[in-house]
Amino acid sequence: MFTQNKFTIIIVTRCNLRCKLCCEFVPQNKPFEDIKIEECESILKEYFNVVDFVNTLHLSGGGEPFLHKELARLIESCMHYTDRFEKLMLFTNSTVILSQDLIETLTKYKDKIVVQVSHYGIKPELEMKNLEVIRSTGVTVKYLKYYGDDQYCGGWIDMGDWSERPDSNEELKAKYSNCAIHCKMLGNWRTRDGKVHICTRSQRGMELGLMPKFNDDYVDLFDDSSVEDKRNKFIKITESNYINACKYCSGDWGTDIDSRRYPAAEQMK
Repeated sequence: MFTQNKFTIIIVTRCNLRCKLCCEFVPQNKPFEDIKIEECESILKEYFNVVDFVNTLHLSGGGEPFLHKELARLIESCMHYTDRFEKLMLFTNSTVILSQDLIETLTKYKDKIVVQVSHYGIKPELEMKNLEVIRSTGVTVKYLKYYGDDQYCGGWIDMGDWSERPDSNEELKAKYSNCAIHCKMLGNWRTRDGKVHICTRSQRGMELGLMPKFNDDYVDLFDDSSVEDKRNKFIKITESNYINACKYCSGDWGTDIDSRRYPAAEQMK
């Protein structure tokens, strides 16, 4: 059986906040069009042709997922594969009012859904109100506090600009081996268009044209290669000493050095 720990479908690349250190570089770039139901279903079909089971199936951004007007229908599309994943995860900054359709859908699938709520203290009354609504559906809530003196993980990190760094092979290996995405999450496989990358920096950097397109660093679910070839490429990327995107990253992802952590969600003017 071919399994993965986590697979993310990016459903939006826009947000209602403008966070300076957004790891998706959302405020600095023009958003792509929100994913359509048919596009999501095509990605799910091709993904589960290759992968037998994934622990966490994730609908996320690129932005604030709860802005997607068809989020409830996207959840329904995922639930067609309910025996192929353990949990469906959603992220939110809890500043977007939930539609009635979304509330009903969360309630319907409450035993299968985890909602990660990140509170930034930007709109505290609205954030708490929405948190109460989410909890009322019965879904599992993972609450992360990102304001004040006791922020989750000490706050955010800065992955730096998109310039290519002159790191040696040994430095790149060390950077990758210490990266939380690689060593803790076992890969944050993610896609917006069927090209599946192991990390955010790789996926966003290439689609935004901020780094070259390294074909060896992603699996294209829609190319003509066989299922076996796609699986082998997933394995090859997973077992690599580093990926090309490491050359365009500060390497601070997962650092526990306080001086390299910053207050979360500082808003751009």
